[in-house]
Amino acid sequence: MRSSRRSGDLIAEAQADAERERVEQERVDATPERDGDGTVPRSTTDAARPGRHAGHWLVGLFPLAFLGHLVVQVVFGAEGRAWFQERACATSGCTGPAMTVVGWLLIALPFLLVVPYIAYWSRLNPPARAAGLVVVVPLAVAGLLFVPGRGSSLDELVDGPGSDALATGITWAGVGIAVGVLALLVVSVIAARRRAVLPKLWSTLTTIGACVAMLGVALGRVAPVPVTAAQALPERTFTAAGDTLTRTAARDQPGCAGVLPDEGLLDGCLRTVEGTWTTDDSDAVVHLAAVFFPSESMARDRRAGLPDDVAQTGVTGDVLTVESVSGSWVLFSSVGHADGRTIAEADRGWLLWSSGQVAYRFIGHQVGFLVAPSPKNGIGPRTP
Repeated sequence: MRSSRRSGDLIAEAQADAERERVEQERVDATPERDGDGTVPRSTTDAARPGRHAGHWLVGLFPLAFLGHLVVQVVFGAEGRAWFQERACATSGCTGPAMTVVGWLLIALPFLLVVPYIAYWSRLNPPARAAGLVVVVPLAVAGLLFVPGRGSSLDELVDGPGSDALATGITWAGVGIAVGVLALLVVSVIAARRRAVLPKLWSTLTTIGACVAMLGVALGRVAPVPVTAAQALPERTFTAAGDTLTRTAARDQPGCAGVLPDEGLLDGCLRTVEGTWTTDDSDAVVHLAAVFFPSESMARDRRAGLPDDVAQTGVTGDVLTVESVSGSWVLFSSVGHADGRTIAEADRGWLLWSSGQVAYRFIGHQVGFLVAPSPKNGIGPRTP
């Protein structure tokens, strides 16, 4: 009897020990593992809340972006936009595709950096986090400068040469961000419902794919900026106010070397378009040199600094030279007789008329609206 009772006690104790071990194991399994410093690894919490973190930080970004937009507009505003656009034009050469890429980078790049920065936040050490802020914050400030606010439009924020191309890049970068955010939210919700754990890399690849796809759309839609001879002077002949003018030469070059004897007078120029015309109304020969600058303010400053007796290099004979500003272009129109003879006072009016016709035509192709000058102040056609 005693032996039987002893066996029963042993069996009961074994069962009790097994039950305690099972309860303890369940408690351990339910408690997240901690690192050496006592913190719960991010991967553990992510597994417990699959797919939800992406939606949470996206929602949190909206009020932060709204507040940042208000601060940036007040602190920097129009001056900051003008400074950025001038530098962007000077750096990119102000061509249509280049300014489109600049506009796209302005909006898309901060977002493309913020997404992996937040996704990998838990894996970054303090110096890496600080370095990320140093990179992201200035880019975000520049981008927020060109985000329209209440009662404003993008057309009011962009100005100067290449502004249409810049606006195209900005617009389609915004579309790419919207598509990327939508994809992140939808996939996060689906993953959460299915209790699936999403790889950290998926958010980065999704946003990059959406934004790059919209860059391709933007480049396909951008119109060229007329900064080459083929674009700015597309016509071999044109008729204005009854006169037919024929272009006999045209060229363009980076910079403005050789336009004036003193190249320092045109410091900061980006490109020069030149052409020569003759007219059937007279023996006038017109040589136009249009010098392109990254902003209208710079063009006006260079025009104001020209001496009264400025003359184009390479134009021979007795000529009349007129300097003017159109947008970000400084125009030099030199006109004289075909044989280079001295210009009589009676000839000045119709020579300057031919010069004006060429300048008006060039400006018309820049603004997309062709008009002819009107005779006035003694300047008009030789044969009215």
